[in-house]
Amino acid sequence: MKKFLKLNPLDIISDSPNLFILQKETNKTNFGGFLFLIYLVLIALIIVYYALDYKNNDKYIIQSFSHFNFKTKEEREQRNHEELFNPNIKFKIIFNGKHINERFKLYDPDSDKPIESNTIFSKKINDFRAVLYYDCINLNCSDYFEFVRNISSNKTEDQNFYLELRYNGFRLEHQSEKEPINKSGGIYFYVRYKLNYNLTIDITSNWRTIKYTEKKGFLQNDNRKYGCGYIESYSPFYYDNIMSMKISKGKNRYYICFADIWISNDITQYTEYFRKEVSKLDLLANILALMANSFTAVRFILRFYSKNFNNFKIIENLLNRQIIKNYRINSSSSDISDFENNKLNPITDDFYNNIEDKNNIDNDDMNKYEENKDNDEEDLYTKKIRKLRFFDFFLNNCYCCCKKQKPQKIIHICNEIVYKYASVDNLIKNQILIENFLKDYKWNDPSLNNVENNNLFIQLRTYL
Repeated sequence: MKKFLKLNPLDIISDSPNLFILQKETNKTNFGGFLFLIYLVLIALIIVYYALDYKNNDKYIIQSFSHFNFKTKEEREQRNHEELFNPNIKFKIIFNGKHINERFKLYDPDSDKPIESNTIFSKKINDFRAVLYYDCINLNCSDYFEFVRNISSNKTEDQNFYLELRYNGFRLEHQSEKEPINKSGGIYFYVRYKLNYNLTIDITSNWRTIKYTEKKGFLQNDNRKYGCGYIESYSPFYYDNIMSMKISKGKNRYYICFADIWISNDITQYTEYFRKEVSKLDLLANILALMANSFTAVRFILRFYSKNFNNFKIIENLLNRQIIKNYRINSSSSDISDFENNKLNPITDDFYNNIEDKNNIDNDDMNKYEENKDNDEEDLYTKKIRKLRFFDFFLNNCYCCCKKQKPQKIIHICNEIVYKYASVDNLIKNQILIENFLKDYKWNDPSLNNVENNNLFIQLRTYL
């Protein structure tokens, strides 16, 4: 099975190998540690800020849209049967007027039934229609005309009266933990229509549908939907005065219709709300995102310092090793004699690394070495690199503006050395040249032609 499952080409996660610096994964500095402490303080402030913001502010994100879409006849018919767009609402109609009496009545022409004033009745929005009429006593409705003339003759009398339409209301509670639409507690809306005894009027009330969608969390797929609506506005249309009113005939009665009220429900237009809970998982995501951005910013600041300091530290380390090597060769005549007479192996970098690791070089030896400098040529190869200020490494990023300063020249030359010998093209070239050299080289000690003849490989072999 393993023979056929070759997933290597799909591996885009593995990273390229890294180069090490000064025998370490990274060159850690005091400034890097200082920036990390600042980063920790910043993270603590971020956590406190977001925690307080989550505690004190709204727990839901609200969005609102107004929809207007063309619908075919079939689509409109389908929406007419949906409770969301054509809900069943409880209504109540109340007369308000000084001269209103029992002869003023309401009638539902669609169901051919009377509507009792100040009584609750249920209707779908598209089916609502109410006609206000006066039930005449005689055939020519002279009693109504006489009633209107008596009111008109008195200049102080108000010839207007009001019809109040009440219906189920709601409250939009966007930040409620239960439901965003609250229809409990006897909430109702009302609209007042202004009528006149002398005028015939048609009133079109415009219904606005509200659709509310509550988006669930990550593990909950079903979004909950709610619906409600209200009369947004109404448009009156006035006809002729009362003297030209048409007398209609009903079952065993005559009447004058002077107000026809109905509701227009445009299902192609509606308002939609969305709300999504700000969960603790969102809080954690925001904190982690800002932590990542802050960490990137801190590393970006450190880069202006570390890229120059690392190169300087490499050259400083190489020069200090060279000082130790020259001191050991020049300060021990017996070692030199042994080297010449017994042909000891040349001193290698591994040897000096071990010397450094075992702390065999003390300050007295270094002071003794400084006092025993004999000539200028020796001093040229044993001179230590000078210490530079912290700010010098930042200032070198603008080297073109401060190239005359000696510290900047030192940093620049250190950069040039590392860029030259650590560049890929130079490494490949030197590797090819060394390989060609080894082809033409006769080993004095054949055992050295084996990578396993190395202190670290020898230590590794003891564990195999």
